[in-house]
Amino acid sequence: MEEKKFELKNVQLILRPSTPLLKLLVIILVVFSMAALIALSWVQHSIGSETEALRKEAAALEQKNQELEQRLQNPDSADSVKAIAQEELGLVDPNTIFMKPE
Repeated sequence: MEEKKFELKNVQLILRPSTPLLKLLVIILVVFSMAALIALSWVQHSIGSETEALRKEAAALEQKNQELEQRLQNPDSADSVKAIAQEELGLVDPNTIFMKPE
């Protein structure tokens, strides 16, 4: 193993061949860094997927909110009240007759 010496204005720099331990340490650091980048990429992907799902859910809720707003524009009509009672509360008209097939 050969040492190399360099001199720069009163500074002497000596380069020595690296030891196997240093090489192993560098390899371990490179592998660890790659694993960390892969993990970060996976986390970014999963957060992106979750964000997209939440955006779709928000859009659906916004549409539902608009529908409810439209229904509230005319709350005094009997049909509107009846529809809300049936759809939202599961109520039925007392005059409704149910027939069960045998």
